[in-house]
Amino acid sequence: MNSSYIHRLSDDILCTVFKLISEEDQVSFNAYAEKDFMGMNWDDWGDECGADSVNWNDPGDDSDPPRSALLQAMKVCNRWHSLLSRTPSMWAVLQISFRQGAAALEHARTFLRYSGSCPLHVILLWDNPSWVVRDSQVWDDTMPAKKPRSREEIMAGVHLISIIQELYGHVHRWRDFTLRTTSITHVYQALSFMSSPSVHPARILEKLHIQFVHNERHAAHFIDEPLLFPGSVPPIRNLLLFGISWAWLSSSMLSYHLVDMRIHYDIVGSDGHGNVGTGSEAAKDLTQLLRALVNLQTLALEIDLHYFHKNTMPIELPHLHSLAIKSRSMASWAVDFLHTIHMPDLRILTLCVSTPEDNNSTEGVLDELARLTDSDADDSSCYLLELDELHLLNFRHLLYHQNAGLLHRLYTQMATVETLTLGPGEGDNLALAMGLLPTSGGLADLPLPGLRTLIAFDVPKHVMRHIVLERMSLAGPMEEIYCCETQDKNVPDDWQHQVEKYHRIGHLKSYRYYDIVGRQWSHL
Repeated sequence: MNSSYIHRLSDDILCTVFKLISEEDQVSFNAYAEKDFMGMNWDDWGDECGADSVNWNDPGDDSDPPRSALLQAMKVCNRWHSLLSRTPSMWAVLQISFRQGAAALEHARTFLRYSGSCPLHVILLWDNPSWVVRDSQVWDDTMPAKKPRSREEIMAGVHLISIIQELYGHVHRWRDFTLRTTSITHVYQALSFMSSPSVHPARILEKLHIQFVHNERHAAHFIDEPLLFPGSVPPIRNLLLFGISWAWLSSSMLSYHLVDMRIHYDIVGSDGHGNVGTGSEAAKDLTQLLRALVNLQTLALEIDLHYFHKNTMPIELPHLHSLAIKSRSMASWAVDFLHTIHMPDLRILTLCVSTPEDNNSTEGVLDELARLTDSDADDSSCYLLELDELHLLNFRHLLYHQNAGLLHRLYTQMATVETLTLGPGEGDNLALAMGLLPTSGGLADLPLPGLRTLIAFDVPKHVMRHIVLERMSLAGPMEEIYCCETQDKNVPDDWQHQVEKYHRIGHLKSYRYYDIVGRQWSHL
């Protein structure tokens, strides 16, 4: 009887049902793509996620991805098959995992056939953890860098290239393309194929995400290799290169369209074996790329460089609104970067020192910020930095008694900052927090006079109490504080209610800087 009611449904109602099911499919697959592996996120850096203790030959959660409801619905009856095959928009989102094996190719062909001329949104997950290569395993000069290590990896590479070959024939329909791999073999195979000439240019591609994850070595662009999408000028607006060199893309191809860019790349640990050029050339390529991105609005650089080219001519990024820098080697290049890149519209700055060594000093970065925020500076090469938000994570080895003057100068000049994050890290934020205390200069000399929201980790409770009470006596109560509060029964709890909104931070979603900045945590 239930089936008879279904057959009475009009084509329009059935299409609506199929559309809702398709959207639920996409949500389920995206959740599958974002699930963690043994406590790690797909974009964790190896030294931050306990990677050394992970058994990379253990498949972990080897559950299959959600099956396509559309492909199953096609088999129910002739009417459903006919209706779905005549609705191209249903087939525009193609999500495939390596776990589908040989069936993945037919999956791709079916979606390509029925999607007609609709723009395509593609996600390919080739991320088996057993394909990850750690430095302690086979990364040495005696073995081919891109040699697959198992029959399974070889066959998965065959399936991947077969799918990309089918998709590349429709590159003129790509709207979004995401590829995530854990195999150095697969990533070079895919990049090489996408660097071959195509009859049809990639003329509507707006989002390109290529993710080579969990490997300590990254995929460099070899000298004289072709670039991606030769002969095309795709209007890419959103670009993510994770574990992939920026040299794979032409700066002229990205110049006017790119709005959001995130790059995660370690030039020191890239897979070059001596023939991809020097760190100097990589820095030069990055400089050329940035110089072309005149409409860039958000930029995240998770990179390690020996240095950054300090140009006599500044690089103008007039529309850049948000900048995030995460680096193990920030002291080596970030000062010159901030000096060279002119960002007059920058309002949100995030600086995250990744597992810093003892000699990875951050004083130079803070000193450069003080120079950029000095409205009285007589320097024609300098622009005035007027931030709304400042997020500092993992700034350890910063001693207050040695840097009190620098911090006071920086904080008092940052009159426009309304939100300050002192994020979690391996050290503590005592020095950065102490800099918020008022001095004998009173209100006119108050550090961060416009501060409304403070997010504080690793700050002793008694210091937080002094900050709240002493600032309140001069400038009134702060609007909002998020605090990972330490337990100290010797410190009175007479200060939390002096803030308009006080929140105790509970469980963190992750220690990724953008989850901290985005306040992805529970409250106690």
